[in-house]
Amino acid sequence: MKISRSVRIVCYVVLTIAALCCLFPMIWMLVSSLKPESEIYNDPPTWIPSDVTWKNYTDLFEKFNFSILTRNSVIISLSVVMISLVIGTMAAYGFSRYKFPGSDFLLGGLLITRMITPSSLIVPFFSIMETLGRLNKLDSIIVGISVLNLPFVVWMLKPFFDELPREVEEAGEIDGLTPIGVFRRISIPLAAPGLFTVMLFSFITGWTDLLFGMSFSTVPEAMPLTAGLMQMQTGYKIYWGPMMAGGIYLSLPTLIIALIFQKNLVKGMRAGF
Repeated sequence: MKISRSVRIVCYVVLTIAALCCLFPMIWMLVSSLKPESEIYNDPPTWIPSDVTWKNYTDLFEKFNFSILTRNSVIISLSVVMISLVIGTMAAYGFSRYKFPGSDFLLGGLLITRMITPSSLIVPFFSIMETLGRLNKLDSIIVGISVLNLPFVVWMLKPFFDELPREVEEAGEIDGLTPIGVFRRISIPLAAPGLFTVMLFSFITGWTDLLFGMSFSTVPEAMPLTAGLMQMQTGYKIYWGPMMAGGIYLSLPTLIIALIFQKNLVKGMRAGF
């Protein structure tokens, strides 16, 4: 069906307006992060800073412990990626290749867990971590995020393994590979696009999580960047300049991943489904 020129123009205009609406908060955050504190409170607001300053960005590291918070977020994100890939890959492959009584029920149960509001799980998670003495520790945040991320990983990877030709795996077994060898040397390389997609999504999930970081940590030594940003809102003052700069700083990794790997993300998701 051929689309007329006028319809294409209307579509472009509508999409451009929608894109600008989505980008406006980010643009305003960037502009505000470059303003001195006095100019942030101007009424009416100024759209272009009269005196561009980088003080808000330097304050992140000098006053708000962003070097420690960055380290914590990197550790949390990479740990979530590793746990999700190792456990999620084995579980997805098991559900794909081995049918056992109740396997469909368990797989459906994993999907149901995605329908539960994460905030409703905070109280039992908190009780468990308090009993184990893991509050104000990075591993409590890592475990919480990973537990909620694993159902997504399993459901994301299972279609990839379903699509793999069993003949290739059987040929590997004939050549003397054990089931673990087939999984490690044949199935995983063939499912690489799905693994890469899951890796990126898991990293973003760990990097942007706020719920567990706020719930399980009250000290900078075990606090991610997202929770650190919330500490800029006190009962006496809101540090708008550093908060806007911190928002830009926090958004950069996800923006870079989205811009560089957007084709891989879309291709990986479409290949699995």
